[in-house]
Amino acid sequence: MRPIPPQLRAAFLAASLLLPPFLSLASPRHAAVSGIRFWTNEEYTRVAVDLSDEAKYEANFLRADPESNLPPRIYIDIEDASIREEILRRPVEVRNGLLKVVRAGRFRKGVVRVVIDLERESGYRAFTMTDPFRIIVDIEGKAEAASTEPGGDTPQPHRGGALLQRDTRCKECPPEEMSPVKDGGGSEPRRAGGARIRVMLDPGHGGKDPGAIGPTGLKEKDVVLAIGKMVRERLERHEEFDVKMTRDSDIFIPLEERTAMANEARADIFVSLHINASPNRRAEGISTYVLSRGASDRQALELAARENGVPLAKLTGVKFIIDDLSTSWRKKESLRLAKTVNDAIVRNVNGRFGPVHDLGLKQAPFYVLVGARMTAVLVETSFITNAREEARLRGTSFLAAIADSVVEAVRYYGEKAAVARAGP
Repeated sequence: MRPIPPQLRAAFLAASLLLPPFLSLASPRHAAVSGIRFWTNEEYTRVAVDLSDEAKYEANFLRADPESNLPPRIYIDIEDASIREEILRRPVEVRNGLLKVVRAGRFRKGVVRVVIDLERESGYRAFTMTDPFRIIVDIEGKAEAASTEPGGDTPQPHRGGALLQRDTRCKECPPEEMSPVKDGGGSEPRRAGGARIRVMLDPGHGGKDPGAIGPTGLKEKDVVLAIGKMVRERLERHEEFDVKMTRDSDIFIPLEERTAMANEARADIFVSLHINASPNRRAEGISTYVLSRGASDRQALELAARENGVPLAKLTGVKFIIDDLSTSWRKKESLRLAKTVNDAIVRNVNGRFGPVHDLGLKQAPFYVLVGARMTAVLVETSFITNAREEARLRGTSFLAAIADSVVEAVRYYGEKAAVARAGP
């Protein structure tokens, strides 16, 4: 994972402060703020505001006000909303050198304001995810080790090292003390001077979310978990790789948490594993995706809507806030890895299981890839809704061929990327 050059950070900050407020496209309904969470890594901090239903919101930035002793801050006004009393009483203490606290309050009748107090001016992006509805805010900038203060409750660690935080309050309300929490992950050696390449595998769906289901009841969540475990076991045979998984059991993990886990782990490569589906029961083939504001075609857009858990009409109305300055090189690298993975799967499946339809390399707005700070791809192996391909997916040998292909591609890409970064 390459650092963002200082001049690009400065350009992004300047651009972000000149942008108009982020406005949501959700229809107004009564919604309750039910929780606030955060994840942090060396390049950014992600804050998630959970709501019980969709809501209109507006996000803005305010510069520091020394006369009032107020730091620079991002505030989010959520319309036609309420908030639980315990959240009002308990600000989320971040204290990571980038964020101070996240607090919330009743700004005016029917409007809840969530305030993110910053240590310094920073660029940010805001967008929403659904099912359940939540507002995601990514704040750019290097975080430092969190301090530890006595006298508060200790938040419990979430799956994979991400941390659920207790919730917040607004400017008018004095904060209560609470122990800040910083995950200890990310301290292992990374790809520099012979260090290991860190790979985060992300088997899609899980738990209450089965993903796509085949004609005879095969569930996407089970197939991709089996493939993920195979890939991990094979990559771990090679000492140059340090392999982690967003999940290695049948549990549900929100999309924003999966990316945050990869960022927290300081992964060099993120591979999200999925199985395709279509109303057309004859649809078949292999495809691999990278993140994009738009989609390669109608089918890619429909797939992104399904994987994101939103209706197509809502997905097409969303303007993704993607920072071209800091992600352009990542997209180039992601395209390289995606093509390598796709070619390897098609070649190996063709060789062992008969003809396969190569749908090729595509781009689409997948939520799970938004905010990834590393080379990131999403793999769609076969169509579970096709009876013939579903039968293949029930076979261990077919899943092993997919896993072998992913491993082959990751190893090849890892070697080539390391050479490229080392220079001539």
